[in-house]
Amino acid sequence: MNKKILTLLTCTALFSMPLQSNAQNLETDLYPVFQIVLENNPDIKMNLASIMSAEGQALQAGLRPNPQAIMELENFGGDDDFSGVDGAELTLGVEQEIEIAGKRTYRKDVANYALAAAKQEAVSQILATLASTHQSYAGYVIAQERLKLAERRLALADKTDEAVKKRVSAAAASDIQHTKVDIEQKAAAIEKAQAIEELASAKAQLERILASGVDQINEGIGFLQTAFDVPEKEQLIKALENLPQAEMMKLKELQAQSNIELAKAYGVPNPTIGLGIRRFNETDSNAFMATLSIPIPISDRNQGNIAQARAERIVAENENRSTLLSLKEASEKVYQQLLAASQEVKSYKNDIIPSAQKAYEQASEGYNSGRFSFLELLDAQRTLYEMQEAQLDSLLKLHQAKAQADFLMNAHAHLIQQTISLKTGDQK
Repeated sequence: MNKKILTLLTCTALFSMPLQSNAQNLETDLYPVFQIVLENNPDIKMNLASIMSAEGQALQAGLRPNPQAIMELENFGGDDDFSGVDGAELTLGVEQEIEIAGKRTYRKDVANYALAAAKQEAVSQILATLASTHQSYAGYVIAQERLKLAERRLALADKTDEAVKKRVSAAAASDIQHTKVDIEQKAAAIEKAQAIEELASAKAQLERILASGVDQINEGIGFLQTAFDVPEKEQLIKALENLPQAEMMKLKELQAQSNIELAKAYGVPNPTIGLGIRRFNETDSNAFMATLSIPIPISDRNQGNIAQARAERIVAENENRSTLLSLKEASEKVYQQLLAASQEVKSYKNDIIPSAQKAYEQASEGYNSGRFSFLELLDAQRTLYEMQEAQLDSLLKLHQAKAQADFLMNAHAHLIQQTISLKTGDQK
């Protein structure tokens, strides 16, 4: 193989490596993508609607019972003196149920806790959607790079095949060399087909989250190499205290306690008072009337609902504890994944890829000078591509772990709060 072909092989291998970029803020790279998701994603719109639903429930919980208009007609349409309406009595009045035992206050407390919990749950769900966005965007960008790598590998295999064919025809190379190159060419074609399929799948996944086409987002190769620091384990665990899931479970526990008080209050019957005027046709006179009615709690004192509320408080307490334990477990796993992936990416960038590139260059020079065989050159070339492929895998793992860490640290809270304030305000 002549020097021109060798130079082409080396340059092609070099250009197929992922680009490097200066350190910048990762969220800045993701911000345009997040904006599209926050604007279009139907799941996020449902999350925002759940807040407005809870606001409606809180409003309803604070309303007092409506008064009732009463009309009563007696002593008409009967026999003898009551055959007409001359002896009729007409009553017009109003009745009002009076809530006692703090029912309205407890009902408002329950609804307000539910509203606060709904907001935290919405934030948590939106955080999860943004984490999925980060992971899907990383998967899409890496799938693009994987396809570029596969295309360059196939192009190199095609050029190598042409060069070896000429050498075999000129009896300057053996048939085994052509067979090896042919295998490499077919393997590269299969890899390209797989990369095309992977890119289509990654694109479909990202477009589902974006709820729009990927043409709205910019090329993301620089995003893959954006530097970011791995948080300390203590920092990650401490962040759990203010995580929306943790806040939501605390609020649900408080709501459950208020539900007990509300159930007890409903065990005390409400009196109903009435005031009206009565018309006596027989004597052509009028009189005021007043009523007072109170249910007698002989059998139903709301015991069943009180027992249910107490059981639900136990459930809420243990759900709170279970959630905290699960979050702590998740933070431990994510920290280890993030640390391992970060070290792996650094190893590929600083050691493995440079070493594989150097080995390939040495094999190229050695083959050109007759010290190495063509098969050794082909093996070095294959190793370089495999390491570049593995580097993309490590970058994907890093961004998957980073997305989970951001979720556990509530990293995008300010962006979500702005969205909630804007969107829920627009709907009112």
